[in-house]
Amino acid sequence: MPSAPGPLSTRAPLAGYRWFLTGWSATAFGSGLVLPLIVAYLRETLRVPTSGVSLYFALFALSGLVVNPFAAWIGRVRGPRPTAVAATVFQATGAVWLTTADSMAATVPAACLSGAGTGIYYAVQTPLLTRMFGDAALSRVLSGQHRTSALMMTAGSLLGGQAVQWLGTDGYTVCLAANAVSYLAFGGVLVRLGRSHAELRGAAPGTPGAAAAAPGRRFAALRDPVFLRLLVLQSAFVIFGLGQFESVVPAVMRDAHFSVVAISVVVACNTAGIIVFQGLALRVVERVGYTGALGVAVLAWLAALAFQTGALLVPAPRGRLLLGVVYGLVFAVGQCLIAPSVQPLVTRTAPPGAVEGYAAATSLAHGLGMFVAPLVLFPVVEGGGTGSYLCVQLLGYGLALYVLRSFRTRTATPRRDAVQTTGRTNAPR
Repeated sequence: MPSAPGPLSTRAPLAGYRWFLTGWSATAFGSGLVLPLIVAYLRETLRVPTSGVSLYFALFALSGLVVNPFAAWIGRVRGPRPTAVAATVFQATGAVWLTTADSMAATVPAACLSGAGTGIYYAVQTPLLTRMFGDAALSRVLSGQHRTSALMMTAGSLLGGQAVQWLGTDGYTVCLAANAVSYLAFGGVLVRLGRSHAELRGAAPGTPGAAAAAPGRRFAALRDPVFLRLLVLQSAFVIFGLGQFESVVPAVMRDAHFSVVAISVVVACNTAGIIVFQGLALRVVERVGYTGALGVAVLAWLAALAFQTGALLVPAPRGRLLLGVVYGLVFAVGQCLIAPSVQPLVTRTAPPGAVEGYAAATSLAHGLGMFVAPLVLFPVVEGGGTGSYLCVQLLGYGLALYVLRSFRTRTATPRRDAVQTTGRTNAPR
């Protein structure tokens, strides 16, 4: 299968790139502060029952899925940057609402607001980045974003735990408030970048052309046979990989008698692998192209599955831990290759003027995959044990390879609604 070409040189400086990563670092750090604390806060401080905790996360996920098509339409009409800024306001409002909640009922609006904000942002992230930095730099920006997320969320998680340990219940409030501020900080950065970057649109926001095109484009992505393959591929990556590492994988390891400390070590090594390997992975994408990199990612995950199998079956604790660490590191290789490869394929598959709809459909597939992964795989683990889980994983990776083999990208056509990088940097306004 011919591989889709990779990005152009990623060495040229990008106007506003450091500002964007600074803002993203802030919101990733804020998310890291609260991510490991949400469950404890709901259960121990607000006295929410386990069913209520599940409801909170379900509402968070479903809210993001519900707003996805509306976010795509608003992003197309008003532009992705104002839509993304509005998303950060929703997220910040949800975080503040949670700090003031005093009952299970009060957590419902917080979950809906936070989930809606997250769904809105990811629905417009790809067109936002292509307009700010250009198609050729998209892989570089996504790669830097992925590495920054791993680093800052880890730092935030460590500091959040210390805050609760030293401040007690007030530590939860401090972390939630800091998370809200981090969202607004990122929104402020997006506003600043919008004033300093030229955003070239095919139709100006609010013009009849943009609004009239929306209904016809709304379901165009789902009628595109090439793009449907990409959606299936994205779903396979999430359900059998990206959507598992923080939920299903720890449960499987716990059933195999991994200690909590050992699981933490495996997760930490995976995060360290992302930080270390992401730059190298971007060079691989440049060399072998997007589809080639995705093929290597699946092969890396197959190798990781072999190490995971050994870790789950070896009886010696030290042997289990060693194989688990190698599994986490090799799995990180696949994650690092996928991060800068999928979204550029979306922009190349989408016809002129339809990037927002295609990107939103990809975001929707990702959200559904994250929602479906534990619902599908937890029953597999509970009903069939480790062997059934490993077999399902193998089938999932086989599906990904099959779909990737049949995937063909369209010839990239320059779009009027994206900044085209032809020099060393994007031209500031």
